[in-house]
Amino acid sequence: MLSSRVIYSLFLSGIILLLSGCGDNDSDNSDKNGGNASLNNAEIVLSEDGIGPINTQTPFNIHQITEAFQNYEYHVEEIKTQNEGKDSYPVIRVSKGTDTLLLINPALDQTKIFSVVVKDKLVGNALGHWIGMKYGSVYSYGQLEQCASGTEGLSGKVLCYAPKSGNVLYMFGDKKPNDFPDGKMPPIDALSEWELEAIIWKPKK
Repeated sequence: MLSSRVIYSLFLSGIILLLSGCGDNDSDNSDKNGGNASLNNAEIVLSEDGIGPINTQTPFNIHQITEAFQNYEYHVEEIKTQNEGKDSYPVIRVSKGTDTLLLINPALDQTKIFSVVVKDKLVGNALGHWIGMKYGSVYSYGQLEQCASGTEGLSGKVLCYAPKSGNVLYMFGDKKPNDFPDGKMPPIDALSEWELEAIIWKPKK
């Protein structure tokens, strides 16, 4: 199971605020590539080892991340965000035009990367899944052992480890309103229709 500690650490790192707030993209509009970004044509690709030029060794540093993306037509900026009334902290956003591609969250010391949130299917995925894909197309029927329902800021979402991965998480949501209480998983028949809204990569330790 995805532990409550993992959910909580994601919450503290501002993922919830960022997923629901800045630079949201409508996954329906991401079909401009005709579905998943082809791994042969994608400008950057996510794998367990990293995302494009970002890997476990990449520091959380606006200058070094900007330099890492210098060969791409992307805009890299550092923005400030705030979580639960606490002190603000920096997050690095990588975008192309009006589309937010990546949100890079710092570890507590703000020198290392805690996680990278993929927001757009313009980013290829070596694991074979993409934004907008349904839960039932990713997992075998009834497979819930690597999932947990969100609480607080992630209420109404379900977080799951990507199949055969220990450092890539998928966040699923329901396009239709639902009243599932915090911490309670929806029925598998309902969850099968939920769509992948974001992919979260965490550096391997």
